[in-house]
Amino acid sequence: MARKKKEDPIEEGSGYNWMDTYGDLVTNLLCFFVMLYAFSSVDSAKWEKIVQAFTGDSGSAPVMAFDIGFAREEAISPVDPMINYENRSEQSDGSNRDKVNIEENEEEARLSGIFDKLYEKLQIFIAENGLEGDMTLIREDDVITIRFGEVFLFESGKAHLKYESLDLLEKIVALIGENVEAIEKVGIQGHTDNVPIHSMEFKSNWELSTARAASTLQKVLEYGAIDPKYLTASGCGEYWPVDTNETKEGRARNRRVDFVIEKIQFD
Repeated sequence: MARKKKEDPIEEGSGYNWMDTYGDLVTNLLCFFVMLYAFSSVDSAKWEKIVQAFTGDSGSAPVMAFDIGFAREEAISPVDPMINYENRSEQSDGSNRDKVNIEENEEEARLSGIFDKLYEKLQIFIAENGLEGDMTLIREDDVITIRFGEVFLFESGKAHLKYESLDLLEKIVALIGENVEAIEKVGIQGHTDNVPIHSMEFKSNWELSTARAASTLQKVLEYGAIDPKYLTASGCGEYWPVDTNETKEGRARNRRVDFVIEKIQFD
């Protein structure tokens, strides 16, 4: 009996070959509709030329897709009109930062010069008015201290300024005010010796020193030469002596009012 011929098995995956053809069809349809959408905004004259080009009409003229002159001359600038290419190049090499640093250094040097001039003017004022015995001028880096002796400004144990000292005090305050742009602040400090005080007006050296600083500050404000924002006042009592309290002369030097002038600082 003849044996039946065995059928060849179906190759694995051969049942899916139709999907490749279907995928190509869908892709072509998608491209076709994309082209239709792209051409939907083209005017009738250009559309006619495109049709002629596709149909092989030798008389058709080439279609201008875009202005070549525009592409050559203005290809970059319309991309982002907010970009300043000059500033970008300056920032890239740090020239802007260097310029700012130079300007800050020049301003700092200018103000330092003003502060130095203030010190010189105060020296000249003290010498011309013969005040070396009543006032001391001290310069420490960025701080100028004008030290007024007690006898120049006050009667012993009192906090009211002497009338005869007011004219000279006003002139000194005016010098400071003329150079205030180079000044950070002016601290007015009252100081005493270590001899306890017990009076109807003051119960301690703290109160006396504070009252003298406040009295001096009030007079400076009346002159109007220095903006109040630059001014502070404090009483230091007997605790910041500049000389010994064991001698009469030392105690006299400790009884004082200091103007501590600080130069403006740059970060």
